[in-house]
Amino acid sequence: MKSFPCLPVQIRVGKTDIIGVAAGQAARPLLLEAAKALPRAPWVAVDFGDIDMVSASAARECVLPLCVYLNELGALPILTNLNLETLEEISFAAQALKQPVVIAEGLSDSEPTALRILGDMDSKLRETMRVVARLQETDAKTAHEASQDTSTGVTAWNNRLSTLAGLRFLRERKSGKTKYYSLTLKGLVDGQ
Repeated sequence: MKSFPCLPVQIRVGKTDIIGVAAGQAARPLLLEAAKALPRAPWVAVDFGDIDMVSASAARECVLPLCVYLNELGALPILTNLNLETLEEISFAAQALKQPVVIAEGLSDSEPTALRILGDMDSKLRETMRVVARLQETDAKTAHEASQDTSTGVTAWNNRLSTLAGLRFLRERKSGKTKYYSLTLKGLVDGQ
């Protein structure tokens, strides 16, 4: 029994191929409606099992908006069970739109395995994630000090942490006036 929310794309869309802008636009409301009904969790598996193909243009119309919507709901979308062709198409769309997405090669009963981030992600954000992973939980000041980065200040680190929290790559916890950040899933940094 899986201990996390899962959105099975093929079951929700009713097709094994989502090819072209029109197909992506038709799939979008079905996927967004399914996402709205999911229980709240730090991350959601978006399962592409039984999907033969999603083209880049369709991904731009339905998969990437679904990822944004899940972020807005407070969850990190993890795309799973992608075949090679669909993986390449989604990667192309994510790169073109400069929208990072997370994929997993597999799922255990409790979490995704072999995580990777596709799409465009600034090297400073990747470095910020590595610092957070090393510290396990941190605030902006501590992350700045641990990085030994003399070219930027604490404000830049705060902005990076906030950006990553907005993407749901990091969890945010507030204690008094201080915000603390940790990785949503530990394997996120390994697959960069």
